[in-house]
Amino acid sequence: MNKILETIEKALDAFFAAPVKAWARLEENFFKYTYRETESGVFGLFNTPEAIQKAARAARDKGYTNFDCLTPFPVHGLEFDMGLTRSKVPYATFVAGITGTIVAFLMMFTVHEQVSTIPYLNSYPLNISGKPTFAWPAMVPIMFELTVLLGGLTTVAVMYILGRIPKVSRKVLHPRITDDRFCLWIPSDSANYNEADVQAFLSGLGGSEITVVKADS
Repeated sequence: MNKILETIEKALDAFFAAPVKAWARLEENFFKYTYRETESGVFGLFNTPEAIQKAARAARDKGYTNFDCLTPFPVHGLEFDMGLTRSKVPYATFVAGITGTIVAFLMMFTVHEQVSTIPYLNSYPLNISGKPTFAWPAMVPIMFELTVLLGGLTTVAVMYILGRIPKVSRKVLHPRITDDRFCLWIPSDSANYNEADVQAFLSGLGGSEITVVKADS
């Protein structure tokens, strides 16, 4: 009986893991800025934004891939020092905004014009002082508001999804990373990765507290 249950459990794990992995690949290939968990690799700490930017450029030129920079506050231009392409989050915002504009327009159009061909929609065209039943300039604020609403909510949702938020069990590499230190993280699946070489590389850049992280630690 236990073997049967184990077989069923493995089958269910494989079934539900497939779409999760497919979505993760889509995020990594399309959005580029998807957060990668710090499971195993080497990291070093730096004291200033200028130092982490220099380290990021050096890691990029060295050919390391999938590395990350963890900072206590945003460092302008750091993503370009890392060699990352422009984020595609604005595309999601743009599509959501256009959707909001179109939805708002159609909602108002069906209310102010006699639309008898669309089921379950009621129109109330009113003749006020001979004005057009659909005076679109007055509807611009509504279209603007729905554009901003859907665009803003979609942006926040996409950022949460890409950042894998919330996750209470996330591994903390060093407590001072969120305080006053800057971290360069090079994962074990990076190109050209060699544990000893990475440690020497970070030391040569002036990194401190260079630490090897194992997946089970």
